Amino acid sequence: EVVFLQMAVALLLGLAATRPRSVASAHRRAAVRMGLFDALAESMKNDETLGKREGAGLSKEVELKTITWKGPKPDNFWEQQPVSTSQVVPGQKLADVARQSGIPIKYSCMEGHCRVCDVVVDGRRVPACVARCQKKDVTIEYFGSVAPTKAP
Repeated sequence: EVVFLQMAVALLLGLAATRPRSVASAHRRAAVRMGLFDALAESMKNDETLGKREGAGLSKEVELKTITWKGPKPDNFWEQQPVSTSQVVPGQKLADVARQSGIPIKYSCMEGHCRVCDVVVDGRRVPACVARCQKKDVTIEYFGSVAPTKAP
């Protein structure tokens, strides 16, 4: 009757009802084998005979390039033109790099047709939504919320 009452209280409290077990049964539980999972654990162990770990996939290190972002020239004489830099991997989308760097470029079509997102990359006007980072260090001028009406 007391055991039943203890089990009922344990169930009400959300606790697992447990009975005292012998030392032998505790030892058997500790030595439980999981079959497939034991084989998986064995296969995932580090093999010391393999040698030094090397980088996988790339035969040489990726060479990062620098983009210097120049913002719109301020109307006020006392303000400075915003300038920042980003380290990029050649081939990255310019729109992704600008977004990660906090550069305020407006986008519309994301296909390069509307020209809302135009930026000037080393003197050439290109849509930022489809352009990719070059294999050299570049300077990019962006225009903030308004794209320029005439090409430089």
